[in-house]
Amino acid sequence: MKNSSLSRINFFGHESPPTTTRDSSVLPEIGSPLAPSIEEIRNGLHRREFIAYYQPKLSLLNGSLAGAEVLARWDHPQRGLLAPGMFLPGVFQDNLLPALFSQIFEQGLRLNQSLSALSMPVELAFNLQPEQLSCPRFSTLISTWLSEYRCPPTHIMFEITETGSIHLPTISLRNLLQLRLAGCGLSMDDFGTGFSSLERLCDLPFNQLKLDGSFVRKLEANPACRAVVENTVRLASTLGLSLVVEGVETPAQLQQLKALGCTLVQGFAIARPMPEAHFISYCLHNASLRRPSFSA
Repeated sequence: MKNSSLSRINFFGHESPPTTTRDSSVLPEIGSPLAPSIEEIRNGLHRREFIAYYQPKLSLLNGSLAGAEVLARWDHPQRGLLAPGMFLPGVFQDNLLPALFSQIFEQGLRLNQSLSALSMPVELAFNLQPEQLSCPRFSTLISTWLSEYRCPPTHIMFEITETGSIHLPTISLRNLLQLRLAGCGLSMDDFGTGFSSLERLCDLPFNQLKLDGSFVRKLEANPACRAVVENTVRLASTLGLSLVVEGVETPAQLQQLKALGCTLVQGFAIARPMPEAHFISYCLHNASLRRPSFSA
């Protein structure tokens, strides 16, 4: 469905170009020798050079695949594969996020179709910036898109990035409620840092917490971080929320998190982000490991 009627959706109400991810820590300034120009980014979107990568989430209860976060990469014709830190500053500066989100979301929905045809449905998580929720028709457009691709809303999780104040506009709150009522999941991203708070958790319809990886990195050296993880597990359980711990990089961290009661994890210790074909192979391999054998 490359020519989908929704491929040029404008989520912000501004004119679309012609058509967070968190996994990159250094953001080059606009105009620096490292940063692609705005014109390059526009042309890349027009040529559909931006591709979705998928980082698996693992269940520590049984080792099964529990979903994947969808991340953007740029397959640049001269520079090769570029991480988000290289192009997101320009995307935000020139209001190109609607076009980028459209292309990545569309690729994820096509992948959902492929996996469903293989009887391997996987929950896919997409990052949302708060400003995307300010579009009055955002939730309606998402529902239309899911219908067009015949994707059950329960296969989609939206991770809400914590970059704004706790007081969201009425339009944003309405969009969150409508997405949740439609059946999509809502995850509070980077929980424990930035603007994430218990007040927002009580007021908004989240059904998942995603604990920031900074607590995992300090798990062994800092007892306070261990206490944060342990108590976040209890909080999520009490509120009836699932909890994903991100930034897991070593087998030792996996064992510690399992001992603390964590059940869902994401990070390099599980798998690095991978392109669609590799992710499908990953899903097939994971399914084969879970399949019972009937040896004589």
